[in-house]
Amino acid sequence: MERAKALIVWGTGSGVGKSLFAAGLLRHFKRLGLKAAPFKAQNMANHARVVQGGEIASAQWLQALAAGVEPEVRMNPVLVKPFGERGAQVVVWGKVDPFLSRLPWRERKLHLEAPVREALEGLLAEYELLVLEGAGSPVERNLWPDLPNLKVAEWADAKALLVADVDQGGALGALYGTWALLGEHRKRLIGFAFNKFRGDLELLKPAYALLRDWTGLPVLGTLPLLPLALPEEDGFRYRQPAGNGPKVALLRYPHAANLDEFWPLSELAQVVYAHSPEEAEGAWLLILPGSRLPARDLPWLRAFLPLIQRHLEAGKPVLAVCGGAEMLSEALLDEEGVEERGHFPGLGLLPYRVRMAREKTVERRRVRLQGLSGYWGRLEGLEVEGYEIHHGQGLPLFHQEGPLLATWLHGLLENPGVQKALFGREARGLEEGLEALADALEAHLDLRALHRALGLTGRAFPARPTEAKASAEHPDPPPPPGLVLLLGGAKSGKSRFAQRLAGPFATLIATAEARDEEMAERIRRHQEERPPTWETLEEPLDLPGALKRARHPTVVVDCLTLWVANLMERGLDPLLEARRFLSAVEESGKRVIAVSNEVGMGIVPQNPLARRYRDLLGQVNALLAEAAQEAYLLVAGRALPLGGGKVPAQEAKRPGSHGGEPDPGRSRDPGP
Repeated sequence: MERAKALIVWGTGSGVGKSLFAAGLLRHFKRLGLKAAPFKAQNMANHARVVQGGEIASAQWLQALAAGVEPEVRMNPVLVKPFGERGAQVVVWGKVDPFLSRLPWRERKLHLEAPVREALEGLLAEYELLVLEGAGSPVERNLWPDLPNLKVAEWADAKALLVADVDQGGALGALYGTWALLGEHRKRLIGFAFNKFRGDLELLKPAYALLRDWTGLPVLGTLPLLPLALPEEDGFRYRQPAGNGPKVALLRYPHAANLDEFWPLSELAQVVYAHSPEEAEGAWLLILPGSRLPARDLPWLRAFLPLIQRHLEAGKPVLAVCGGAEMLSEALLDEEGVEERGHFPGLGLLPYRVRMAREKTVERRRVRLQGLSGYWGRLEGLEVEGYEIHHGQGLPLFHQEGPLLATWLHGLLENPGVQKALFGREARGLEEGLEALADALEAHLDLRALHRALGLTGRAFPARPTEAKASAEHPDPPPPPGLVLLLGGAKSGKSRFAQRLAGPFATLIATAEARDEEMAERIRRHQEERPPTWETLEEPLDLPGALKRARHPTVVVDCLTLWVANLMERGLDPLLEARRFLSAVEESGKRVIAVSNEVGMGIVPQNPLARRYRDLLGQVNALLAEAAQEAYLLVAGRALPLGGGKVPAQEAKRPGSHGGEPDPGRSRDPGP
């Protein structure tokens, strides 16, 4: 089987929507009939799911569902579950690695490349397409060499999409800054995407043109802020609009984990992530979620004990899951320091003592609920699915104390039967949410650009909506292609006039070489006068090659005078090279503004080499003038059209311009 193609979703930072973008793209590719799979080399999260082989981050579990494939540990070979500021538990290929968990971060990195590479290569050999998710930002240069963003993209030879979150603010600067810092890795980028936009899109559209002019890359579109009840990687970062059901308070202690399993509540109830007892007052249901460090969360939870007791005395239900149930026990015992060494008195609402075992329980479960009564009796006899992830031992899988239900089982509320029994209706479900996510991507993004970049030709792709097409286009027409030649004597205003014609966004091909201090000073002055948004390519000889590398549709070559001298010095034929240059201009489709000195009207040189140079430069100028769409002679800062050409309208209207004579004291605003 041919090695899979790969696309990596990079973000300008954490929480910008990389995970959901990857999920939506995977569902889109599934619709196209592609055998696709997710991959994230290293995920730092306390939200995990149990799959074949162990545990992976919830984000890759959801992405696998979007792709329609069975989740497995290779899709997230390294999962880092932080212990606050004191360290982390490192999970490699689904299993806890005690050795790596003890190592400092920089020492740990050396041991991660091999398992990540093995997992990636295995998936590349088995699938047609991988959608990789980056981690954080790819340009945290203080952390380079970067494994989860740049190294895996190199191994997979992946194309890249860069995503920014408009809702957080600063998206335009974040995209441009990330592009600028990527350096040699920019070559992977296909384009940009804005995420979580709300408001008037017309206010954002000018950013499309700015990014294209600054970087040469398109904005593929803008995804609006979507009201989708899908599990978030951080579980609570973006809260969905409150549902119409009863108030449910989810106690948000500092090390709460696996909050993503409660996604159905955003549709079925009015969810409150309670950081204080006051926020939880009046709730119908209290939920104590999992905890990554129950021993450390216990002091925080003690402030809620009076509220929990009043709630239970009133006959209102409480659901305690995994770490939440551990904290309600009589005591937590951790003699080996698996999580936090010591003996910690619990809240005493459950008649059990929990002991931390070094061996971690990681298991998927399907059970039939029995022996439940009272409020929780409505679940009696239901068959439910879920998963266990815990070091603690000493609690039964389910235990009821009046209105309190304690369980090791994560995912209870994801079961449709449980939703209907407790809330009278079912949440729409993950499938419906993933379909809506893919619909939104297909409606608002130019996904055909991804298809072309990935070489996915020959398949039947969905038609791209007209609205999305219009939003991704440049609001201004591109400049007319062809050659514009500017001739004149030294200090006649050629470079300044070229800058005016080119506008704020152009590529400069500079042919000068700083061989002495005087020339270096000339180059420095030209650089200071140049718009900061221009791209500069230093190329003394190969103009056709530089023209191919230029990212802007307008290119300024300054100057041909030195270029001819450089060619002669290396024994090359200027006339032959000039013809190559003209062919490259025609093939490029760009507007090329070439600057050259007119030296034939000066004093006749005294030595043969200088006369030869004068003659060759004159011939090169004449060759280019014949092919140029426009040609100008600059005299004392004024532009005189040659061969019937006209001064551009914007120059003719300038104060001080008469018959095509620009005001040499003014220049166009170079833009931002």
